[in-house]
Amino acid sequence: MITDEHAQQRPADTVDLARTTALPARGLAAYFLIAFGFSWILWAMSAVVRDVDPMAFVIAGSFGPAIASVVVTAATQGKAGVGALFRRYSPRRRGWFLPYLVALLPGAFILASGLIPVLLHGARIDEAALAPALASLPATFLFIALVGGGNEELGWRGFALPRLQSALPPFASNVALGIIWAVWHAPLWDIQGTSQAGMSVPIYVILVVTFCVSFGAVWNISRGGLLAVVIAHAAVNTATGLKAAALGSTGEVDSVIAMTVLCLLMLAFTKGRLGLPRRKTPEQPES
Repeated sequence: MITDEHAQQRPADTVDLARTTALPARGLAAYFLIAFGFSWILWAMSAVVRDVDPMAFVIAGSFGPAIASVVVTAATQGKAGVGALFRRYSPRRRGWFLPYLVALLPGAFILASGLIPVLLHGARIDEAALAPALASLPATFLFIALVGGGNEELGWRGFALPRLQSALPPFASNVALGIIWAVWHAPLWDIQGTSQAGMSVPIYVILVVTFCVSFGAVWNISRGGLLAVVIAHAAVNTATGLKAAALGSTGEVDSVIAMTVLCLLMLAFTKGRLGLPRRKTPEQPES
């Protein structure tokens, strides 16, 4: 039987980079520079180009993190590294069904937060508005997974998180990434039609940090798998839309309360590790 101690002594070229949750931080600064630059330039263009729907620029800009992850991985790890990056989408050897069950928890807690105004303030559920939202649920979930948030995960979790977790404890890594992730969204406050427009900035930052912590746990439990995290991201955004349809508001404060409870539970059950194994960071093979 091979123990973790023996695994730590393996040659670097035996490490499967598609199933690592902590990697050396090489290229992290370049990644953030490219991700922010690509997204912010496109989002700024939405105010300049008048004949194109601004949401087209919003969607195109959302691919900044994914593009940055591929560019920097290619530069630092070569073709083999890029292949390993995309193999993170593979569901094989990810812990069976557990990661996918955990992936549904953030969305479930967002939906549950809708009970707060109903039970405490007597809010009514708008069944007429909720019905079409439920009918379009599969299409909405798929759209979000592909181009409405889930597409970002190749960058935030696929590239950035494992490198942060090699330098910082799991909770600190996810809080730091959550703050960076929230700041990345900053130009969207000035674009009408985005979910950020009109939202409280401090509440939004806190909410994104709680999302990041919960997604980080999903990522670690799935052994660095992207599919479970994409499901978690799509579930959260879909649940937020359902709650807005049912109650007429996304209820950010209620969502923060629910997500904070979930994060505390995740930290308690994982003893503060958010599912990250206690072992040395593997060294990357030379490209």
